[in-house]
Amino acid sequence: MLSLTKVCAGYGGFQALFEVSVEVEAGEAVAVIGPNGAGKTTLLRVISKLIGATSGEIRMQGASLARVPAHEVVSRGIAHVPENRRLFPRLTVEENLRMGAFPRAARKRYAERLEFVYGLFPRLEER
Repeated sequence: MLSLTKVCAGYGGFQALFEVSVEVEAGEAVAVIGPNGAGKTTLLRVISKLIGATSGEIRMQGASLARVPAHEVVSRGIAHVPENRRLFPRLTVEENLRMGAFPRAARKRYAERLEFVYGLFPRLEER
């Protein structure tokens, strides 16, 4: 579903990612862990097209994302909301979840997906 092959990226003259390769299949959950400065945020920004890779290839469902702008990547199911920025601090839990349903395709399955999320995290429904 998502494939990165030998991706390099950085900021200005600083290289943060060195030939990173990752394969994520449909239905898999992947955690990116490491100390501060290890490139976790850079990796996520490259995947969501908030910054460009200096080399390597990113593919989603077999299609290259090389020429796909960030706003179109969202419609393909990839989004990036930075943590610690409190971008949506006044929204309720459900309103935050609804933010992921902006693309038309996601709205069609919103009720079903909301029920699924509440099944995974019952405390969210209480909030």
